[in-house]
Amino acid sequence: MKLGNFSQRCQQLLHPLFYSLLFTPSVLLVAPAAHATKIESWRFNIYQSQLEFSTDEGVQPQAQLVTNPTRLVIDLPGVTLGRSTIQETYNGPIRSMRIAQFDRGTTRLVIEVAPGYTLDPNRIKFRGITPQQWIVTLPKPIPIPGMSTSVVSPAVNPAVAPIVLQPKAIAPPLVQPRAIATPPAVPPIPNGRVVVVIDPGHGGPDPGAVGIGGLQEKGIVLDIGAKVAAILQQRGVYAMLTRADDRDLDLEPRVQMAEQVNATVFVSIHANSISLDRPEVSGLETYYFQSGSELAQTIHQAILQTTGVMDRGVRTARFYVLRKTSMPSVLVEVGFVTGQDDAARLSNPSYRTQMADAIARGILQYLQRTAKR
Repeated sequence: MKLGNFSQRCQQLLHPLFYSLLFTPSVLLVAPAAHATKIESWRFNIYQSQLEFSTDEGVQPQAQLVTNPTRLVIDLPGVTLGRSTIQETYNGPIRSMRIAQFDRGTTRLVIEVAPGYTLDPNRIKFRGITPQQWIVTLPKPIPIPGMSTSVVSPAVNPAVAPIVLQPKAIAPPLVQPRAIATPPAVPPIPNGRVVVVIDPGHGGPDPGAVGIGGLQEKGIVLDIGAKVAAILQQRGVYAMLTRADDRDLDLEPRVQMAEQVNATVFVSIHANSISLDRPEVSGLETYYFQSGSELAQTIHQAILQTTGVMDRGVRTARFYVLRKTSMPSVLVEVGFVTGQDDAARLSNPSYRTQMADAIARGILQYLQRTAKR
């Protein structure tokens, strides 16, 4: 999964923080734990007001909008920076971005707005592309009534400019990003019929992950998802696609569709990515939340047995579509579009058919097994 607005994945509700501690760019770094998650890349695009960051393992960001001055504070629990503080300053309503080790197990990113400006917390968009990749899009800063504004970036002296997070200054917690559109209409389903909802990720203006040679996630997963649905239909299982073409669809309508038809299982299909500088990273990952464990293991093993793709494991994750669906649900990352091995395979229609066959076989095995209980 790759960058776009934060209404996808994300996997993704942010948990509010409550801090009364000081954070300064001169904070001392602590030696990372032997198996600590590390931040791999970050980039703040001042022209698009977008922050992108990635870690080598999954992370659940936590965020608060804090005032006096206005700043967005993003904590990455369990993540180590592995280097000294980084700070960038800008001319304009957004004054600076800095990243530092807050404590032994937390990396903190802070985006600060110029004096006299604030941000609408309801328009700050977080999006989890994968558990390892996130994008944060900021709205245009707005002047605070009655306050003079300054858009000149001053010289910053980290030693005398600590950020103090005061509980009374904390804004309401950031929640799911934007109003969700009405879910698409679905046909009536016969009572008692087994229904599988297949969810190809991304679509429309959101390409998802973009990898080697411009390979786009949205097209790969739509092709695989459509083939999975067709195979299931041929086997007598009523299969539905959340999107059957290249359209933009938010997270909640995908969930609502599954709930509306009382789906037996929900399978979301995505493709993974990492930095293009890491072409050696390839492999299959499957995620579940609570009741989806057996479904995830069954599909994962079916794919490994059929395709020979590298095994990166089955894991739990709090993706929105997994947390909000009431039926067993999984999210399958079929490979890395940035991986040399995976990108070559995923570019091949024959391999995508092979992948679809494996996913469908895993679903059928799960349905047959659970039907006997």
